[in-house]
Amino acid sequence: MSTTYLIGIDIGSSFTKTTIMDIQGVILGDAKRDTHPQQPRPGVAEYDGPALLAAVYESMRELVDKSGVDPTRIAAICLDGMISGCMGIDENGDAVTPYTTTLDQRFTPQLNWTLDNFHDPIRQLTGSGQPTVAPKMLWIREEFPGVFKRSAKFVTISAYLLGKMAGLRADQAFIDYTYLWATGLSDTQRYAWSDELCRVLNIPMDKLPRIVKSTDIVGGLSSEAAVATGLRQGTPVVAGAGDQSSGYVGAGITKADRMASNAGTYPVLALCTDQFRPDMTNRMAEIIPSVIPGLWNPTSYIIGGGLSHHWFQETFAYADEVAAEAEGKSVYDILDARASVLPPGADKLFFIPHLGGRACPANTDLKGAWFGFTWTHKREHFYRAVLESIAYDQYQQYQSLQATYPESNVVEVTAYGGGAKSVLWNQIRADVLGLPQVLLGREDLAALGNAILAGYALGIFDDMAATAERWVTRAARVEPRPGMHERYRPLAEFYGRLLMQTAPAFADLTSVPG
Repeated sequence: MSTTYLIGIDIGSSFTKTTIMDIQGVILGDAKRDTHPQQPRPGVAEYDGPALLAAVYESMRELVDKSGVDPTRIAAICLDGMISGCMGIDENGDAVTPYTTTLDQRFTPQLNWTLDNFHDPIRQLTGSGQPTVAPKMLWIREEFPGVFKRSAKFVTISAYLLGKMAGLRADQAFIDYTYLWATGLSDTQRYAWSDELCRVLNIPMDKLPRIVKSTDIVGGLSSEAAVATGLRQGTPVVAGAGDQSSGYVGAGITKADRMASNAGTYPVLALCTDQFRPDMTNRMAEIIPSVIPGLWNPTSYIIGGGLSHHWFQETFAYADEVAAEAEGKSVYDILDARASVLPPGADKLFFIPHLGGRACPANTDLKGAWFGFTWTHKREHFYRAVLESIAYDQYQQYQSLQATYPESNVVEVTAYGGGAKSVLWNQIRADVLGLPQVLLGREDLAALGNAILAGYALGIFDDMAATAERWVTRAARVEPRPGMHERYRPLAEFYGRLLMQTAPAFADLTSVPG
């Protein structure tokens, strides 16, 4: 009996992962490529579009070869990608700029100008105060006018890659609507470009691609791509979604009142709701359209917050690495074990995790800081403070979501991402938020989301939410410990005040020479 297969590709900020699975959600194999950005100096982080395309082609070819799957049985390809950026393409669909996200901070003056002058109308229409595409376009026009002129369209990295796979020209370029919130140019509730925002920001609408659904088939695999990958020419190519949105599908965050915590590079706290209600008061929730029309995922995140975890290990934990090697454990196991015996609050040591600026609400001046340390604090105190800072930030985010969506009734949080492997971190987040953390039985949630989108596009699945629930089981549940939420609350509230009190000092820091 022949079997149908689906390919999902996850374009992350550090790695690209390609997965093949059958229509029961069983993975037949995956292939991974390192796709870290080029960072020649502080504030610069560029992804080379053709190099990413080559990495995707290589991984697809490797996957087909080693899985033994008949390429003619692969029904569709779907891809998710990094959200907060854009790149220019010419009339042929070829890259004329690198792809840059918020990790590349050279567009900060244009971002600040946009927010200083147009924050409210942008948030009211797009649902978000994190416009990236519009300021990136303004930056390219001001700094590289010739490149801007040659750019027929500005697209996301996923649209560029899928466009090349399908041989699409610029007039066929697209953006799926899960990216609209980050553009600063959309009437998101209508899934349309906003004439008003394009006019006030002086962005030519003819530079913008057509808007499609995440489940739209945008083309078929070109002959060139078929040769490069070993797949069948004409294999349907599905629009896909932003990386967080694909993960929400895989994690089952597709029904009202469900909440997700993705402990990845950009730690995320997200709600699912049927209400489009911009957060005009606290400015912390960015409304990401769900792949399911009529549903929304108000989301808050920390720029590179997960990198702080890795940064601490690389910078301060050499002795722990030696101990881990001797004991046959990971360095994080050692760090977690030592930090787990400390009291909540790490003896009143606080960490600000916004090393790349704050996103929710936007404050590009904010950086990282330690506060309250004394001679008695040891490495494990600093490590625990890093973990707790993410939880404290999500406490602020959760309070804002409750204020904006008072009718919501969240009873638990679905936790996933690399940080969800940490028993200590899961317990801290459960205690700080006062909500159980539900851990899932598999980690490949974005790949699952892509497969579900592809299968839905072809009519293989008729209900995306139900399919996700069949494929993903609950592995564990971490309950808040008695009395710990009440113990953590004043610490989390102090952290919120600390952010406000240090903001003026960070603003002054920008004018300090050196």
